[in-house]
Amino acid sequence: TLSRALGASRQFPPLLVHMIANGESTGRLGEMLDRAARLQQQELENRTAALTALLEPLLLLMMGGMVLLIVLAVMQPIIEINTLLK
Repeated sequence: TLSRALGASRQFPPLLVHMIANGESTGRLGEMLDRAARLQQQELENRTAALTALLEPLLLLMMGGMVLLIVLAVMQPIIEINTLLK
């Protein structure tokens, strides 16, 4: 059966394999595949949202660091010239 083949491959989550096995045994495989697809889509959206929530502050800090480096690169020669003139 499809559920045995998917379970043997160990590439699919156990919940998906159980849902397909349940769909095969009840004769509602199409409905179970639709439900499994919705669950997988929701899980993907949740993971994407979590990754975005983690990366956003990190990218903000990196951009702040780059701005700081640019400001220091501009200000350092000005400060050196100022100290030489004194």
